[in-house]
Amino acid sequence: MSSPSHLMSFDDAINTASQLGGKKHILLGNGFSIGAHQKFKYGTLYQQAVNSGLPSHIKQLFDHYGTANFEEVLRQLEQGQWLADHYSLGKSSKNLDMATDYETVKQALIDSIAANHPESRGQVSVLKLLRASRFLASFNDVYTTNYDLLLYWASLVGNNFAFEDGFGREPRTDEEFCVFLPVGSGSKHIYFLHGALHLYTWGGEVRKMVWNTTGVTLIDQIKEALDFRRYPLVVSEGSSARKVARIEASSYLSYCSRKFENIQGNLFTYGMSLSSQDRHIANWIVMNTTLQRLFVGVYGDPSYGEAFELVERSRELIRQRKQVLYSGRTARRFKKEELEVYFFDSSTASVW
Repeated sequence: MSSPSHLMSFDDAINTASQLGGKKHILLGNGFSIGAHQKFKYGTLYQQAVNSGLPSHIKQLFDHYGTANFEEVLRQLEQGQWLADHYSLGKSSKNLDMATDYETVKQALIDSIAANHPESRGQVSVLKLLRASRFLASFNDVYTTNYDLLLYWASLVGNNFAFEDGFGREPRTDEEFCVFLPVGSGSKHIYFLHGALHLYTWGGEVRKMVWNTTGVTLIDQIKEALDFRRYPLVVSEGSSARKVARIEASSYLSYCSRKFENIQGNLFTYGMSLSSQDRHIANWIVMNTTLQRLFVGVYGDPSYGEAFELVERSRELIRQRKQVLYSGRTARRFKKEELEVYFFDSSTASVW
C-alpha cells in the first residue's frame, strides 16, 4: 500500500499496475465530469433547481442540512419517512408528503443536470475531449456513475479510443434509437453503472438515443422527453440500499453491476468519494476477491478534509476484505486475494 502522505503520480500508478500485471479498469465519479464542466457541481445544480421553482419547503431542507448535495437530502427524506412510519407520526399538513418530496428532489436533480449540460459536443473543446480520450485509453474497461454525456462524447473523438457501450442498430434501419445487447469479451467497454441521460427503457428494452438519424441533438431529445415527464434510466436515489434496488430492477444496470463485481487485476478510481451513498460500490470491491489492487485518485492534501476522509474509507476496504476472506464467505470464488490499496494524485492525470 502506498503512503497517502506521498501520493504517487498517475503515470507512476499506471506503471506500477502494468508491472504487477493484470487488466486495468477505471471507475469514474462526479469529479470526472466537474473537471470538464464546472456547472455539474452540486452548488450550481442546486441553484438551477431553485431558479426553476424548487418548492420553498424543500429548499428549507437543503438550508437546514447545510448542503447543496441532492443525494444527502434524498437520504434524509428516506430516513425521515421511515421514522414517521415507524412512530406512526401524522402529517403536519395535508399538502406536505415526504414520499412526494423525495420524487420531486430526484426529478429536480435530473432536470438541473440536463439544463446545465453543454448543448452539444461542439461546446466542449476538441482538445479537452482528446485529453480525456488519451487518459481513458490506458484502461481496459470504463465504469462510471455519472449521468451526463461527456464520457460518451469523449468516446467519439480520437483514434485511440476503442470502447463499446453495447448499444447498436440493425443495418439499413430507420429506427431512431439503439438497443442494448450484452457485449462480447474481446473489446474495451463502457458501463454506465447508474444509467445516463441518453438511456431510457421502452417496452421492456433499454434504448440509447442517437442524433445521426434524427438530426436533433441528444440534449434537445433529452429535454423534450423531460418536458413530457419521460425520465431517463438513471439511479438518483439517496441511499445505497435504494440505489441497489433500482439497479436490480433494470436488466441493463444489473448487467453492468455484475460486470463490475467480477473484474480482475487493477481498479483505478477518479473523481470518486466512495461516500455512504455509494456504499454498494465499496461492497462490490470488498466482495470481489479476484480484484487484487485498488488505485485511488486523491484530490488535494490527503492529511485533512475530504481527501483525508477518502483515504480512511479506502483503508477500511482493506480490513473489510480480510474479514470477508477469513469468514469463509468466498467459497465459490476461484481466487482469493487480499486487497492492496495505492493512492495517486488526481491532479497529475491531466484528464481534461
